[in-house]
Amino acid sequence: MKLIYTLLIAFITIGTHSQTVTTFLNANDATVDDAMTLDSQGNLYGSTFYGGTVYKITPDGTSTPFVTDLAWANGLAVDSEDNIYVAEYLNASINKYDNNGNLIEKLSIGSGYPSGLIKAYKSDNMIYTNVGDNSINELSADGSIRVLYQGGPLNIPVGLAYGPHGDLYIGNYIGREIYRLPLGEDEVEYVATVPAPNNHVPYLAFIAYAQGFLYGTVYGEHKIYKIDPRHVDDVEIYSGSTYGDTDGNISEATYAYPAGIIANKSGNTLYVSEFSGYGNIRKITNGDGHGSQNKATPLSIVSYPNPASDYINIETNSGENKNVHYTIRIYDLNNGNLALEKNKQKINGTYSLALDGLNTGIYELVVSAKGISESKTIIINRE
Repeated sequence: MKLIYTLLIAFITIGTHSQTVTTFLNANDATVDDAMTLDSQGNLYGSTFYGGTVYKITPDGTSTPFVTDLAWANGLAVDSEDNIYVAEYLNASINKYDNNGNLIEKLSIGSGYPSGLIKAYKSDNMIYTNVGDNSINELSADGSIRVLYQGGPLNIPVGLAYGPHGDLYIGNYIGREIYRLPLGEDEVEYVATVPAPNNHVPYLAFIAYAQGFLYGTVYGEHKIYKIDPRHVDDVEIYSGSTYGDTDGNISEATYAYPAGIIANKSGNTLYVSEFSGYGNIRKITNGDGHGSQNKATPLSIVSYPNPASDYINIETNSGENKNVHYTIRIYDLNNGNLALEKNKQKINGTYSLALDGLNTGIYELVVSAKGISESKTIIINRE
């Protein structure tokens, strides 16, 4: 199989592109950390999973609560009349609201847990995933349900996206595989597996389709991946490197547990929510659908032991280059704060970094040189 997993060979990738990342939502009174959808007027709706709230964000970034007090608000979708549908995870229902947030109808799915949600390709029926029985279902306006596919190889399916010819793409939350269900067919086809080499929160959250490519978010990698569905396992890093909130060119932008991802109608703008505790929304604009970080730059690191207690050893691939300046940072993934920072002119062989003042927990080790960063998730155990 063709594996374009740049990160698996411990290289971070860069490039020069026109795509720019900005923070679209960063409000003290609004948290969007899960699914999103757009209506025909450009209003964005975003859910807070555990908080049970859906927010409405206008094109200028103004946010207001749209629906509150839900039993975990998950997938979102909009029909042709701009009615908003919400998958209420713990109530086993798909709720229909008008664009003012008034409940029109609560449609029960019987049992299970509805998660991903998308409008059907040729109608206003709703396609939803049920992670209770690993099924993909079509919900009609009269409440009737048709099972489109159920069982393996689906494994907690969440992400849903339609291709231009009605092919439905399905992302496994567990295992991060993506499958295609061709329009009118009843069997799924394997497309790709999105990597998670750091193995920290290794879950594929949501997927989106834009201008010929799929885009998927993996929580613990802090990255957005691009998948070419025309080839098997054609996956590469699109944007992101380490935990952070840096805006700018997509080759430099950083994310904090990217989760929801959607594209606008033309496919030249992506919105990304973050499951970071802050609930920001990032916006990637001016893309042509073809930009990606696919030029490898030789900065690789090895760190051990893991778990660590009093120190961690760091090795790089700098060779004998004495002009490389390294910055070493350790971020606390519990709160996103910078916990430790060191500067080294050169790392000769193995550098032992003392972990003074760091408590038991999960951290992100980030090594930077010449504007390039590489990261590893580490565990510190003081017990």
